[in-house]
Amino acid sequence: MDVDLILWDWNGTLIDDSSLCVSILNEILSEYGKNSVDVCFYRKNFCFPVSAFYRLISLPYDGVEFNTVSATFISKYRKYWKKAMLQPGASFVLQTIHQHGIEQSILSAGKQEDVDRFILHHNLAKYFTSVNGTNNIRAEGKLNVGLEVVRKYECKPNKILLVGDTLHDLEIGNTIGCRTLLYTKGHNHSSVFKSSTGETIDKLEDILNLVIH
Repeated sequence: MDVDLILWDWNGTLIDDSSLCVSILNEILSEYGKNSVDVCFYRKNFCFPVSAFYRLISLPYDGVEFNTVSATFISKYRKYWKKAMLQPGASFVLQTIHQHGIEQSILSAGKQEDVDRFILHHNLAKYFTSVNGTNNIRAEGKLNVGLEVVRKYECKPNKILLVGDTLHDLEIGNTIGCRTLLYTKGHNHSSVFKSSTGETIDKLEDILNLVIH
């Protein structure tokens, strides 16, 4: 594939944080007197908008209460995020692609200031032309951010590759009109992708065979 730009999702794709998110959710579920969930259930059911998933697990999913739960989750995530490690091969893949002169950018549903902090902590900023997050803590607006990034780069969609780990990433890629790869070790289990048209990869290194010639 002839690629000018790779758009990387952050959570679950480059950072291995699904287990951390489940741990935080279970703390919140306990506070609300609800049953806990395990990683398998989470990865087979997590979806966007996040409010829909919260509704599924009996947490507040709209209005002031949803905002409160969102704030609680982010507060706990900001406390524990350093426990999450990069996905296997992430640094090597980013470095190799960078050395071959292909532009890379982050496209995340996370709040901009948080994503900036995460990227700097892992010493990855040197590999990205831009880091693009949202302006809220509810994981809303990633599609609009992605469309704006593509507009700024003035890239043809067929020269863009989006790499993510959820069906929402596939939806964004389809809207942009670019090719999407779905990493199966993130926030969605591989079984979630079977009913979609998405291409999947089990290792981040698999991308190198596609974009480097």
